[in-house]
Amino acid sequence: MRIVSVSAVLLACSPATPQPSVAPATSATVAASASAAPSASASEVPIEMPPNAAVKAPVFSDDDCSKADDCTGFRTCHPDKCVAVANAGAMPAGMMCTMDCRGGTLDCNFNHCGCAKNPAGKLKCAMLPGPAGGH
Repeated sequence: MRIVSVSAVLLACSPATPQPSVAPATSATVAASASAAPSASASEVPIEMPPNAAVKAPVFSDDDCSKADDCTGFRTCHPDKCVAVANAGAMPAGMMCTMDCRGGTLDCNFNHCGCAKNPAGKLKCAMLPGPAGGH
């Protein structure tokens, strides 16, 4: 009768390459670690701003506005334009988006929507650099 130790069996069955138990975080992702600190909200989780995250100048739409609340992001994953609320559309039912923060979009407060004068002097909805209110 041959006796084999349990540790030898487990060692023989383990993967050849150890697998990490946690995926490495990158500066362009928002870690869902807010659960580790229940008092912190997602907006309080520090996010490193990657290069080209904020637009250099307003990105204007063709939609007229009179105040910032007239404008919102186009309803898509990682919105890269701001439009009048009436033209925002809707996300398709069941649509799932990634949680990464992409530069040149409204992701992670890199930019925000507002109402600004275009080069012709007309008020238009636009994606503006940085978070709303300058925070």
